[in-house]
Amino acid sequence: MRAVLARYLQASGTKALVSLLMFLVLGAITQGIAFTLVVPITDDLLTPDTPVPWSWIAVLVAITVVHSVLHYRSVPMGNRIGADLVTTLHRAVADRASALPTRSLGPVHADRLASLDGSAVVVLMGLPAHVLRPLVAAVVTPLTVIVISLFVEPLLAATLAGGLLVVVAASFAAARLLTRDEEPDGPEWLRRAYESPSGAFPHGGRPGVLLPAVGQVLLWRVVELAVCGAVAVCAVLSTGDDVSAAQGVALIVLSALTFRPVMEAALLTSTVVNSRATLSTVGRLIGADDPEPPTDTWPAACDVEFEDVGVAVGGATVLAGVSFRLAAGTTAALTGTPDGVRLTLADLLTGDLRPTSGRVLIGGVDVATVAASEAERRVCRVSPVEGAGSAGSDASDGVAGSSPSLADRWRLALEGAIAADPALVVVDATAGAEAFATAPDLAELLSTLVRDRTCLVIPGAGLPLPHCDEELVVEGARVAVRATEVS
Repeated sequence: MRAVLARYLQASGTKALVSLLMFLVLGAITQGIAFTLVVPITDDLLTPDTPVPWSWIAVLVAITVVHSVLHYRSVPMGNRIGADLVTTLHRAVADRASALPTRSLGPVHADRLASLDGSAVVVLMGLPAHVLRPLVAAVVTPLTVIVISLFVEPLLAATLAGGLLVVVAASFAAARLLTRDEEPDGPEWLRRAYESPSGAFPHGGRPGVLLPAVGQVLLWRVVELAVCGAVAVCAVLSTGDDVSAAQGVALIVLSALTFRPVMEAALLTSTVVNSRATLSTVGRLIGADDPEPPTDTWPAACDVEFEDVGVAVGGATVLAGVSFRLAAGTTAALTGTPDGVRLTLADLLTGDLRPTSGRVLIGGVDVATVAASEAERRVCRVSPVEGAGSAGSDASDGVAGSSPSLADRWRLALEGAIAADPALVVVDATAGAEAFATAPDLAELLSTLVRDRTCLVIPGAGLPLPHCDEELVVEGARVAVRATEVS
């Protein structure tokens, strides 16, 4: 979370942030002065036979005008910085998604990506626009009141300073109480909505939600009133025995106004802390915590070597001790069962998946260290393109504009791969290979694609294999290499 905030708080540079902080500090100082003026005004208004303190009221109005101008100027500044943060977030997510290897961000992740982006927008936009103001006021406003009181009544200033420490401690405890349960992020709400037959909020709310929420808010308010009341009583008692009822009321109002910003800051801070999971997930998504992105160039040679590669997911072993080597320009058929293991080997080869043990080398270079742009340019994974359009669709497909046939999708994928002229090719025919039986030209296109390239073919039922130099047979979590030619 800290890495994400540190990255995005630099979006507009330090100048804009310093300017915003200056306006917020000045606004908090004027707010403290206005709170202090409440004491003589309230005292004179509540004391019988005392003229209305027009002079103090005039000063209060002037301070209020200044505070209003500062507030008016600081709001658009905070919104502008928040907009810059959000824009930077959108661009970072888009850049990261565009640089991801093939198939690593499929349709199944679209809802999570969108909701993570949306959740982070709320948090980042609110930081300078809403959260920063009460945080500054929580520090500067009480200190302003204490400094002014120090020149009028030192004992009162000392009491307020001690009360500030008590309020900070109580606010910290209340904030910890409000953040003890992690707030579900956007993806979690989406998951609940998908899994619930009647939606995430049947009949307007789930049982057991209202009472805990009300209990937390009531407890928060009880703590706030109790602390402010205790400090106010101490402030009244510390001024001596000659305090009138009007002065006592004025001091109570002063104490409540002085320490209210601290409580509000703690409440908003707890809201931000509850979003730490979302910000951390966004940080992992855009690579904010990555020390250095891979920058190696694509190697000159294109021989493939698996060095004791293993993959484990959630304690379950998917691959164990896989070692083999394919010379440059070799075409290998990956056969056997299950299909999931075969696709995992393809993901390892293209860099879409990183092994938990061992290394995958291309031309002697670890594929994990190759820059994403290089891998995208030199590696091609071929499979039927879902939803792709084709002007030459078969008449059996129906009217113009209908979905292209499976054979057309294969033809588009193979022709696009040939035009891209990759160095490493993975042909994923675990599904849809039966189209080759109805379109003889597909086998010719496939043979053209794999010729003189390092190629891994994952055949499915109905795929006529091109000339293959080796066969890799999947046996459970291991791979056996057959050097015999497959034709």
